[in-house]
Amino acid sequence: MSPTGSTSSSRTVTIRVHPEHCKTLPDPNGKGRKRIIAQVPIEEIYRSSVTYGPNPRNQNLGTKVSQKIEEGLTAKPGWFLYFNRGIVWNAKSAEYNNKTQELTVELPSDQNEGVQGESIFGNLDGGHTNRVIIKQIQEGLWKNWDSPSERQYVTLEILLGIEEGMLSELVGARNTNMAVTDLSLIVSGKYIEWLRALLQEENVDHKINWRQFDDTGDVMGEDVIATLSLLNKKLESKTRCYSGQGRIISALKADPKLMGGLKATKDVAIEFFRFVDYLHSRFETWYMEEEGIDIQKRQDENKRSGFGKLAGVSRGDHELIFLRTSINYKLWKGWLLPLAFAFNRIVDRERRNPELWRTIADHVGPKLYSILREQTKNMGYNLDKVGKSQAIWDNLEAIAWAQYAEHRLALV
Repeated sequence: MSPTGSTSSSRTVTIRVHPEHCKTLPDPNGKGRKRIIAQVPIEEIYRSSVTYGPNPRNQNLGTKVSQKIEEGLTAKPGWFLYFNRGIVWNAKSAEYNNKTQELTVELPSDQNEGVQGESIFGNLDGGHTNRVIIKQIQEGLWKNWDSPSERQYVTLEILLGIEEGMLSELVGARNTNMAVTDLSLIVSGKYIEWLRALLQEENVDHKINWRQFDDTGDVMGEDVIATLSLLNKKLESKTRCYSGQGRIISALKADPKLMGGLKATKDVAIEFFRFVDYLHSRFETWYMEEEGIDIQKRQDENKRSGFGKLAGVSRGDHELIFLRTSINYKLWKGWLLPLAFAFNRIVDRERRNPELWRTIADHVGPKLYSILREQTKNMGYNLDKVGKSQAIWDNLEAIAWAQYAEHRLALV
């Protein structure tokens, strides 16, 4: 069974609703905004199937909130309208026809049609309610009761004339049943469109999970921003890239200077992401060099080197999306981020010479591995403590910078 009529790619949606159940409320502040409040039969939400919009997160139907919505829909005939907060759409226009008893709503979407968070029009709040309704009817799990006294309705609120610049705050205020992450809000608020444009040009944006409850990609959006923040001159404590990613993202939304510092990395962002992937890919080789292991012999004999037993390493396939390759291990953030930070001054000084970044990294990489290993041991293998240690971060940076200075001196 599939929805009929309008779909998520439609530009207009038609809702059948009785005249007594549809009211238009003008803005009492006289700012040209207005709201339409409608008590809509559940099947009309399914039929219209509006699954895109500025709602900042995907829906997790395994939560208690979603389970309560499902219970209210299926187990309490005639009560869903009162049990549920309803669904909110942000619309470009809407018009009710008393003769046909139809509400026609214009809901344009952008180039990523059908994707939540990718349009200023569409579902703004009530995404879990919307998805539960569609799932229950689409999968044949439930249908509305025939008896007029038992039929289920839902409140549909349509907002008109909302300024685009206010959408992020409005979405954050409306989505209160379940906390919305700051990442979802800065994405829906278009704060990092400049970064996503770079990633789209690189054809990797789709591999990044930018939205709450999204696990379809290979990389978390928080990690992308934290990694690039290693180069942000306006961020005073870089260890926060490991221990305070959420606070950094929240601050980016509120502090124009901090966001300006992040934007200043635009010219090196993609090369730096590629470089961090390079560091990640080279770490096992540096381990073998430092430990005096014959790499070729190990490969010929198909033997493991013991690398996977290191505290900061976990075995398993890991995608390096900027290098467009994969490795069979993953470094703990408490190792990878300070390792990447070690080169932040070199990247800043040699912004157009990523090959030099790699050259310096391969010279000093085994030593950096050794420091991480020893300091982890000294801290009782407490990886979280390692990741938060400013002393370790500074030590790694000093060693990388000294190698760079030696390289520059050799050229004189």
